[in-house]
Amino acid sequence: MEKHSSENLNEEPNIENLKKKVGFGVKFWLEFQDNQRENILGSGWANLLESISTTNNNEPKSLTQAAKECGYSYKYAWNILNKIKERTGKSPVETKRGGTGGGGWVELNNWGIYLLNTYKNLLGELKEVEKKLEKTFKID
Repeated sequence: MEKHSSENLNEEPNIENLKKKVGFGVKFWLEFQDNQRENILGSGWANLLESISTTNNNEPKSLTQAAKECGYSYKYAWNILNKIKERTGKSPVETKRGGTGGGGWVELNNWGIYLLNTYKNLLGELKEVEKKLEKTFKID
């Protein structure tokens, strides 16, 4: 957590200076709108799908590699993919198991591509809305 500078920690901060630093942020996620409306893709999970989709020379990468790029463990990344599958009924990836020396890979299937593209398109729209709000919205 970021520390806030203050000359004297016992001194009451100037409210006018604090007001100048108040802003807003907007967060969103995709929901699978069945009976339970469960979240299926937010920024972190989209980051994993993006990492899986970004390959060198169109060669699929390992889930271990994609997870490391996101700062996730292999198990956590695999749990993300399983949660998406559990909540929607369809896995977002195709996989091939490796042997004892590795060699397995993961890549987005059409469902995963759809989810990632939908998320990215909505995120772009939301950023435009945020820009408009920053110009017009004044916090008193």
